[in-house]
Amino acid sequence: MTRRLPIVKEKNATVAFFFLVLYTIFVLVRPHEFSYETSNWIIIKVLALTTILLTVLTLRPINLMPQHYLLFSLIPLIIASGLLNGWLSGGLYQANIMIVSSAIPFFLFSNCVTSIQRQHIIMYLCLIAALIMIYNGHLQFSSYNGEYGTGIGGSRSVGSVARQEIRITYFGFFSDPNDLGMFLVMNFPFALYFLHQGNFLKKMIMLGVITAIFYGVYMTGSRGTLLGIIGIVGVYFLFTKAGTKLIIFSIVVAPLVATLLASFGGMSSSESSAHGRLDAWYVGVHMLLSNPIFGIGMGNFIEEHNLVAHNSYIHIAAELGVLGYSIWGGVLILSMLVGFLLMKKYSTLDDDSASEQRQKEYQQELTINKTIFFSMVGFMITAFFLSRSYSLLLFIFLGLLTASHLRILKIRPELKELFSAAMVFKSIRYSWLIIFTVFIAMKIGL
Repeated sequence: MTRRLPIVKEKNATVAFFFLVLYTIFVLVRPHEFSYETSNWIIIKVLALTTILLTVLTLRPINLMPQHYLLFSLIPLIIASGLLNGWLSGGLYQANIMIVSSAIPFFLFSNCVTSIQRQHIIMYLCLIAALIMIYNGHLQFSSYNGEYGTGIGGSRSVGSVARQEIRITYFGFFSDPNDLGMFLVMNFPFALYFLHQGNFLKKMIMLGVITAIFYGVYMTGSRGTLLGIIGIVGVYFLFTKAGTKLIIFSIVVAPLVATLLASFGGMSSSESSAHGRLDAWYVGVHMLLSNPIFGIGMGNFIEEHNLVAHNSYIHIAAELGVLGYSIWGGVLILSMLVGFLLMKKYSTLDDDSASEQRQKEYQQELTINKTIFFSMVGFMITAFFLSRSYSLLLFIFLGLLTASHLRILKIRPELKELFSAAMVFKSIRYSWLIIFTVFIAMKIGL
């Protein structure tokens, strides 16, 4: 199912990548929001459109993977879901959000990051953005006066005055401490990657970065992100030390264990009790059962329940039904399944005639794949307790993972079988195991 536009002379779209770097800076660091006068500027949209135009005009070949087709097909489905729920204008509005926050970044990052060097640049930018957020959070944390704390750009902390707590935030979609914490968790594997790849000086720097990430996670006050850090470490040892059967068993039971933990209050927060979280999941399942094909419409969960689902998987299943969740889950699980198979089944280049340089390049690409795979593990764990189905972070990191897979296919074209129709449908089936185990666990926990 891997398809390319007509083969022409390869072009790497250097200028398009430069604008992608600018786009990344403004999306993550958000310097335009440091000032109130510039906070409403549409710089991000302008950079996105410019990068798309330059990519289409100067990048050859443009690669379209099954994930691209699946993700693009969500757009008309969102419109249809809105129409069938009596809110066509809402469906059009939500489809526009999906294009801006999902389809565009996924396309750009998956196609423009055409080399390991470019991958490193984006990873460094992510780490720099994380450090800026942590520094800003430290200013909030250290200046907290019982009601709020201030940081660069005039951002405010989020917390409960009654409980005398502070939860750091940043700008834009990082204004929620849970989103900020999720981003820090997803950067943890990046810091580990450079720790193992660098010289002594870089190792010392990265140890400092890792310490800062832990400090940042602590300041967010997000139990879900703390579990994400622990989960990445646990999954790493599981995937690298355990056999395939144990890994599959662990993946199947993980949602069950997480749901039971939530039912016993292990993941409760100041915003909602553990029981309220399970109630939201229960309501989401019934929304799916009452509107099984197209769901209740994107953006309507909070209208029906007054709260979000606090679970990305339940949230999108309720809003977009079987079709929407199958597409979204298919994109997510296919990317993760390919990443897993590359680690476990294709960890060596089975070609004795391959040059030493090609062997080295392949191993470098596999290391990149493993790094972003574990970043996505961090997302999948934290997303189990947050409604972030349409998060920009998800599709930026999925785009980086897909870019890695495209570069691996360039070295080993025969691995295109990993993206066959059979693999797509297998991934969709696997994605429904999450919903099924959550439903079983709710029956036990409620």
